[in-house]
Amino acid sequence: MQLQAHILNNFAISRFNEYYLPSINRHTFEGIDSKTLYNRRFRQSFSQQDKLHIVVGMDSGLLANYVLEQDLPIGSKFIFVELDEVMPLLVIDIPADKQSAISIVNEASFIELMEQDDIKVFLIKGQYEIHQSLGVASQHLDVYIALFNRIETKVQDDYFTHRIGFTQKIFFQTQLENIADNQTPAKILRNTFSGKTCLVIAGGPSLDEHIDWIKHNNDNLFIIAVSRIAGKLADNGISVDIITCVDPQDFSFDVSRDMFKLSHQTLLVNSYHVSHKILSQWNGPKAYLGQRYPWSGKHDHDNIITVGPTVTNSSIRLAIEMGFTTLLLSGVDYCYSKSGYSHAKGTVEASIGPSLGRNNKWVETYAGQPAETPIQLIHAMESLAEEAKTYPDISFINLSINAAKIEGIVHMPTTAIVLSSFTDKSVIEVINEATPDTEDDLNSAIQECSKAISQLETLRQLTKKALTLTKTLNEDPQDSCLTLDKINQIEEEINLHYATLSRLIKTYGYYEFSHFLTARNTDSWTQTHINEMTLNYYEAFNTICHDILELAKKSYDNLQFRQLELNSTSLTPLAPIWLKKTQSGRVYIWDKYHKHPTLSESEQVIWNELTEQFSQDITLVSPVYVEALNKASTAENIYTKIMTLYAMRNNQGLSITVENLLPFVDGNPELQRLYHLALALQLSLEQQYQQALDALLALPEDLCTEMELKHIILLALKLEKLDLAESTLVKILAYSDEYMPQYAHILKLCGKIQESVNVYLDYLKKYASDTQTWIKLGLFMIELGQAEGAHTAFSNALNADPSNQVAQHYVAELTRIMAEAQ
Repeated sequence: MQLQAHILNNFAISRFNEYYLPSINRHTFEGIDSKTLYNRRFRQSFSQQDKLHIVVGMDSGLLANYVLEQDLPIGSKFIFVELDEVMPLLVIDIPADKQSAISIVNEASFIELMEQDDIKVFLIKGQYEIHQSLGVASQHLDVYIALFNRIETKVQDDYFTHRIGFTQKIFFQTQLENIADNQTPAKILRNTFSGKTCLVIAGGPSLDEHIDWIKHNNDNLFIIAVSRIAGKLADNGISVDIITCVDPQDFSFDVSRDMFKLSHQTLLVNSYHVSHKILSQWNGPKAYLGQRYPWSGKHDHDNIITVGPTVTNSSIRLAIEMGFTTLLLSGVDYCYSKSGYSHAKGTVEASIGPSLGRNNKWVETYAGQPAETPIQLIHAMESLAEEAKTYPDISFINLSINAAKIEGIVHMPTTAIVLSSFTDKSVIEVINEATPDTEDDLNSAIQECSKAISQLETLRQLTKKALTLTKTLNEDPQDSCLTLDKINQIEEEINLHYATLSRLIKTYGYYEFSHFLTARNTDSWTQTHINEMTLNYYEAFNTICHDILELAKKSYDNLQFRQLELNSTSLTPLAPIWLKKTQSGRVYIWDKYHKHPTLSESEQVIWNELTEQFSQDITLVSPVYVEALNKASTAENIYTKIMTLYAMRNNQGLSITVENLLPFVDGNPELQRLYHLALALQLSLEQQYQQALDALLALPEDLCTEMELKHIILLALKLEKLDLAESTLVKILAYSDEYMPQYAHILKLCGKIQESVNVYLDYLKKYASDTQTWIKLGLFMIELGQAEGAHTAFSNALNADPSNQVAQHYVAELTRIMAEAQ
């Protein structure tokens, strides 16, 4: 016999006069009313503006109604995803004025909804949150656990996919911000170390295995390290030749702050779109990847490019372009360690602890063991495999046997690596020889931006004129041909004189221009439809042209401010701007420009304020970033992961989870419970049923939830321990009446016939519409030879479901038998 949590169409009414399904919500709303519960759990989050809230489960409709009763925050949307079997049981009317902001869908409709442009925008911006209703969060229904896992996986995959395809804006924005600070293209490093060996160091946990070897061989290694790990290397006395950094988001500064320890002795090679907060405060030599200007590549069209999706991929491409023929990889794991850590010791991520709650993909390591990895690292592995295929003459060697196995990358332990002495010219010398004079470079950049601004202003006037003409197309059909000719002339002028800027605008405004596109077949296009498309096109053109123009002006202002930094020997006009832009570290760059000038007493106060602020910036970890990391390992997420692994029959994944939970069991009751549950499920998959049962019985009774009791019952039945099954069913009845039929069945197996019948009748008195239980009782009555009682049971089954053929058959048969007996 297998226990299942049926969702019955039986509503209860709480003492607060709220209707709910006990199958979903158990006794949640008996002690406290739903509004009070929801205010505690969701009020703060649900009140955030410009956010997509994806809510799995509706708590029998109460949670949806709670949201409907609130004043919806500006710019936010709510999507409730409910089980197919629950949807028909609930009727929720969404007022017309809220239908654009609130949707109630099943899983299939949710997947379709995720393809809408407005939903994609939330994902692209990362402005979304996935919530569990109280019924889902209580974790007693496997179907809800599985649904939440599928929804979460779908959203995470879509988030990653859309950010790759639709995040042009942030790259262009930081590119324009960085014009003043991107001076030397990295292409001058090309083929400077032909035939040599390079060690590329990333932040994976295997780095800890190699630290001593790297330190011992530091003098004979050319090292390229990703920014987040540079501080750890510095703390271990390891000198780094190049630090790489590529991410445009602000969190990049949070994870890379320790790199500033090496600013005087290390070359920073950054993407053209690296976080401006990092680039603007780097007080050392630097070179950029990609193009400095988004509208022109005349000086750097052949520059070394940024290769995604991770900074490690870009680091490896840089090493290839520099001519290295042997690439050693350390910390390039592309997977979690066996103990669940995503990064090496000393990083923010490692300090939080192992990632126990993320629902990841699984890969194989060089040791032949399974390992977890997030979706973005799957893409990174594919990219690296392609690099190895493209450059067959280069040896790619991963030093860790615990790294993810990648085609074209071989594993070799450090004991097998033979290094020759490294006596080449310093990479900083190469850069210093090619770095232009700062003042001359700023003047040149100002001219470039000034030219672009002038062209953008002209282009905007053209698009504005075209937009004005387009709006008149439907007003006078007789003049429409003449108007269209004028619009076409404008378009020809744009394409002839501003083709490069036009391409930039369309790339930057991909989302806005997508509204101009249509899926309608051209045969069905009407003139009105064509006019509407044209209007959308020029509205997007004009809007995006304005946006880029404003960004170019900011870049121009930034360049002028850099000139002021060069020319001003006083901190007074500079400090307020640096503080406003969170660039207090520029005080050290200014100090270097002016060769450590003597400061007045008032300027010394300013100096102290700036240096203290910068010191604070590079030492204090962002609480927002830490909170995001902590969120991944909540007990709820760990539980969901355990149940998902069990549903997928992933025994190795459960085994790893059990190992990773064990060190955290003492002093943490919730993790203790999860450890015993995971262990029991692992042993169950291994068909070690007695050991699985022992694992659950070893858990203190006060820590057992409905899920543990459910599995104790299943194992007890499998092992024919009826007394244990009976006593455990008594306990689980406190969670829900729906276990009463199973309890009645166990009583029957134990020979407690009258007690069994009484439990069946008590249950059916409350839930008279449960057809299947009436049928079970009827069959039981037949076994007992009680034809009249069986007839009554099957008749009640027919009352609940008149089309039930089993009930029809037995009612007819029993009617005949009873008639013959008379």
